[in-house]
Amino acid sequence: MEVSISGPGAFALNVVGVSQYQRVLEVAAEEGVVEAVLMREDDNPYDDQAVAVFLDGERAGYLARADARRYRADLAAAGDANLSVRCAAKIVGGFETKTGERAHFGLKLDLPQLSS
Repeated sequence: MEVSISGPGAFALNVVGVSQYQRVLEVAAEEGVVEAVLMREDDNPYDDQAVAVFLDGERAGYLARADARRYRADLAAAGDANLSVRCAAKIVGGFETKTGERAHFGLKLDLPQLSS
């Protein structure tokens, strides 16, 4: 099941691992995609508590390890640890630098503050 969650508009939660998914972010920025879907990734070989972030059905990164654990705890406390969550996302970066190169894209999520 998937639910939509609104945050405070701060886009304070940074997505990590985005350097591996620059093309996904570039396409999403061009298409104006502004929603992300967060999905548990229990079979991730590096972290069995991973939470992947998708844009338009394509993986764009992950929640940081500590954020993923807080996010999962918040879902469990809400009564459904298996939910997928849709939220607003902001793609940052991608601008041309002074040297003419393109800065890497980043991704920020607008979620309510995670429990500590």
